[in-house]
Amino acid sequence: MSVIIEISVVLICIYWGLKMGGLGVGLAGGFGLAVLTLGLGLEPSAPAIDVILIIMSVVTAASTMQAAGGMEWLVHHAGNLMRRHPKYINVLAPIITWCMTIMAGTGYTVFSTLPVISEVAKEIGERPSRPLSAAVVASQVAISGSPISAAMAAMISIMEPAGVSFLQIMAICLPASFIAAMVAAFVASRQGCELKDDEVYQQIQKEDKQQVTSIAKEIDPKAKYSVFLFALATCAIVLYAAIPSLRPAFPSGDMTTRDIIIVSMFAAACLMVPMCNIHPDRIIKTTTFRSGMSSVAVILGIVTMGSTVVNAHLPEIKEFAGSLLNSYPMLLSLVLFGTCTLLMSQGATTPLIVPLALSLNVPHWAILASFVAVTGVFVLPTYPTSLAAIEFDSTGSTRMGKNIFDHPFMLPGLTGVIIAIGFGFLLAPAVL
Repeated sequence: MSVIIEISVVLICIYWGLKMGGLGVGLAGGFGLAVLTLGLGLEPSAPAIDVILIIMSVVTAASTMQAAGGMEWLVHHAGNLMRRHPKYINVLAPIITWCMTIMAGTGYTVFSTLPVISEVAKEIGERPSRPLSAAVVASQVAISGSPISAAMAAMISIMEPAGVSFLQIMAICLPASFIAAMVAAFVASRQGCELKDDEVYQQIQKEDKQQVTSIAKEIDPKAKYSVFLFALATCAIVLYAAIPSLRPAFPSGDMTTRDIIIVSMFAAACLMVPMCNIHPDRIIKTTTFRSGMSSVAVILGIVTMGSTVVNAHLPEIKEFAGSLLNSYPMLLSLVLFGTCTLLMSQGATTPLIVPLALSLNVPHWAILASFVAVTGVFVLPTYPTSLAAIEFDSTGSTRMGKNIFDHPFMLPGLTGVIIAIGFGFLLAPAVL
């Protein structure tokens, strides 16, 4: 009976948090943790401190880059690339958003590219829902391949102590995420009728005869310095993490990947301030900073609440699921995907499920092969980037549909993840 009560508390708090949205998810998790510990007497789980520290440092650097105009600089050049090759927008759009997410560590970079993608597609008569849905899914699956994303930060901090190197993690997760993005782009490019035949678009044309002109915004020439510094910090992280012999050695041991990320990102952010002539107050006002720091609260609240219940019943979970996952390790993909769909957070799903998989003795290669399945945020069209794509499509071709799951993100995302999981299970045993 106590187990039912505890699970009910977790589910109610998750539902409550999702209803509030944003920071409310973390707050509801904190309330649930209070009920579980102070009310029901469960021992609280240790917070994912390493993950939180990495997220805070990366978000600080990415927010500084945004405040300096670096995001706008990237979008400007991405838009120019798509306009030079409009026929290939269904491929270029997801490649651009995938690369930007890989570099920045957050899928929210796609917000600034969506208006450009929609505008270019409309100009050439392409159905905007195709490149928009492909771009959104690509930004979401890229999280599982970015070396500095919140989800990957959790994966690295959990798997490195278990004997899996950063290079091994990236060798599997990076190509798997790219394959997922490209498969999704292929599927998206064949969805829906042509724009000129779309009934919703035809109706919009009849009702709205206004001419909309875009106003070019002048970009600070210094903005590119912030992009170069951020890219330099990312390259330094990858280099030191991939080649452990380069790391500084101390009496307590070599410098950890966590510390390398923190040092590199804060150093880059600090240099951006004088080089790009920005005031630090502008950093905390950026959308990247607000959304990134909200994710810290989500991880601190929801993940700690969930892991508290898991740790309290770990022997029973091992007895029930241990042998099953050992015999059918691909089932871990379903657990990751389902949990992410429920929590609507890849960064919160990873520190909750991956330690559990390790404790159940799931093979390391199977954990890495399944990691791309942590992308379950596209299942419901209520995820911020999905909603933004629907909002920015002035043709009405990107829409939720009549039922919950018949939206343009579902089939591309699901197909891409399934194919990428299959690829991961072929590649991972050879890498580890």
